[in-house]
Amino acid sequence: MLEGFICCMRERAQLERQYARGLLHSLAKLQQTTSEGAIPLPLEAVMSNLQHRAEQCAVLAEEIDQDVADTVERMLEQHAEVSRRMHLDGVSLMRHWHSANQGVDGAEERYLQACSAAELEAVQCAAFSALKPGEWKQLAERTIRASRQAVAAEKDFQKAFHKFNTSVDLQEKQMAAVLDAAQALSQQVVGVFDTSWLRNVQYDIDSGVQALEDSDSLQDLQAFMQRNRSKVAFPLKKIWRPPWDANAASDSGFSQAADLTWRKSEELRPLVRSLLNRKGPDSNHSDENSGLPNEEEVRRLCDLLAAKASEPAGHEGVTGGCLARSAFCSAIRAELSLSFAPDAPVRSGEPPQAAELSEDAFEIAVSLFQAALDGADKDSDVWNGRDLLVLSKFLQLQDSRKDVLLRVYNHPLWSRVTFWEDLLLAGLAEAHFQLVLSRWASPSRLPESLSCQVADAASAKREVQEVVMTPFLQRYMAYMVSLGINFEQARLVTNGWLFFGKLNN
Repeated sequence: MLEGFICCMRERAQLERQYARGLLHSLAKLQQTTSEGAIPLPLEAVMSNLQHRAEQCAVLAEEIDQDVADTVERMLEQHAEVSRRMHLDGVSLMRHWHSANQGVDGAEERYLQACSAAELEAVQCAAFSALKPGEWKQLAERTIRASRQAVAAEKDFQKAFHKFNTSVDLQEKQMAAVLDAAQALSQQVVGVFDTSWLRNVQYDIDSGVQALEDSDSLQDLQAFMQRNRSKVAFPLKKIWRPPWDANAASDSGFSQAADLTWRKSEELRPLVRSLLNRKGPDSNHSDENSGLPNEEEVRRLCDLLAAKASEPAGHEGVTGGCLARSAFCSAIRAELSLSFAPDAPVRSGEPPQAAELSEDAFEIAVSLFQAALDGADKDSDVWNGRDLLVLSKFLQLQDSRKDVLLRVYNHPLWSRVTFWEDLLLAGLAEAHFQLVLSRWASPSRLPESLSCQVADAASAKREVQEVVMTPFLQRYMAYMVSLGINFEQARLVTNGWLFFGKLNN
C-alpha cells in the first residue's frame, strides 16, 4: 500500500509539473500577442494569475516529491528493515517455543514411561521379594535400575519443563515488544501523512483532516492482526502434574500376593500378641490369648518357619516357609508398632521401641527365631533374614539387656559373606522401591499392605537425592560389627559390593 502511495505521489508531482509547464506555455503565447502594445489591466491580472499558478504548481510538485514521496519512501525502507527484523524475531520466538514444546512433550512421555516401569518393578519387588527367594535378586536389581532411570527421566523432564515455561515467558515479553514496535510503525505512518501531505496539499486539507481525525491506528492494527493471525494456539505455561494422573493402574497379581501375606500375618498375630503379653483389640487381661502358646503350636510354627512342614501358599511360586517367615515378621512389627501408638499406621522399617518378654516367652521367641533363621539359611531367604536380624534386637528379656539377637549370635547364617552381600542389595532395593512408591506411584492404587511403606520413604515433595537411604542402610555396618565381623572386613565387603554394583550399572 505504501509503495502504491509513493507511485501515486510521484505521478501527482509529474502532473503538477506538466500543469506548470502548460500554464507557462499558455502564458508565453499570450505574452507574444501583447508584446507590441500596452496590456489591459484585466489581461494583466490573468497573466499574473497564470504565472503564480505555474510557480505554485512547480513548487508543489517539488514538495510532493521531496517532502511526501521521498519521506514515505525513506520511511518505507526503514520500516521494511524493521519489519524484516520483527518477522525474524517472531519466527525465532515461535521456533524456540515449538522446540521447547516438542522437547517437553518427549521428556514427559519418557518420564511417564519410566515412572510406570519403576512403579511396576517396585510393587513387584515389595510384594514378592519376601515370598520368592529364588527371584528376589532379579527383582531387586530391576527395581534399582528402574528407579535410577526414573530419577534421570525426572531430572530431564524438569529441565525441559523449566525450559518450556521460560520460553513462554520469553514469548510473552518479546512478542509484546514486537507488537509495540508494530503499533509505533503504524502511528509513524499517520505522522508522515500529518506533517507532509496536509502541509503541502492545502486544497485537500479539509478532507484529509477529517480522514485523520476518523482514523485509529491501534484499532487498524488490531483489525489487521485479527485478519492475519496464526491458527497456532497461544503459548501457555504447563502445570506440573503427578505421573500417576497419566499412568494407568497396573496390577499383575501384586495385590493377591500382598493380601496373602496380610492374611497369614493376621493368623499369627494372636500368638505373637501372647508372647509380647499384649491385649487384643477387644479383650481384657483375662483374655485367653494373653497366655503363652502351647508346645504344639510352637512346634508347628517352628516347622513352618524352618520349611520342614509343607503348607500350600495359595500363590504360584510362593513356598509355605517363605510365606510363614514373612507373615511372622509382619506380625511382630505390627504388634510392636501398635503397642507404641495404636492409631499410627504400621511401618515397614524398625519398630519404635523394644518389647520386654518374660523368661518363658523369651525362650519361645528364641526358638521361633532360630527356626526362622534355619529356614532362611536353607532357602537362601535374604529378605526375611534381614527382617529377622532387625526385629531380633527389639525382643528383650524382662529386667535384662539381653535380646534375641544375642541368643542367635552363633547362627551360621551370619558368617556367610554372600548373605551380607545380598543383604546390602536387599537394603538398596528397599530404599529404591520406597522412593518409587512415595514419589511416582499413586497411594490409592497400592495394595493396603504396601501403602504403609510409602510413609517410610522420603517425602515425594522433596527433591530426589543422589543417594537413597533407609534406617537399615544407615545401620548396616553396625549390624555386621555387632555380630562379630571386623570393622575393616565389613568396610571391605561393603565397598567391594558397591564398586562391583557400579561397574555392572
